[in-house]
Amino acid sequence: MMRLWVGERAATRQCKLVYRGYDLEVRREHSGWRVGIHPRTADLPILRCCEVFASDQDEAVVVAKMSVDGVALL
Repeated sequence: MMRLWVGERAATRQCKLVYRGYDLEVRREHSGWRVGIHPRTADLPILRCCEVFASDQDEAVVVAKMSVDGVALL
């Protein structure tokens, strides 16, 4: 499992990953994990689905990376 840093509140766990020019913001939600997908530069396309939800943290990151890879193939 990925290591996370704890923010100001212990209940809010989050981290940021960079993948192929996109920021993947991983955040713990009440029912699982949310990954926000945001381009780092203006020349990258904005994804149609810019958030991914999953019950497992690693699964959420994998699905987010697959979304970025799908745009890279177009």
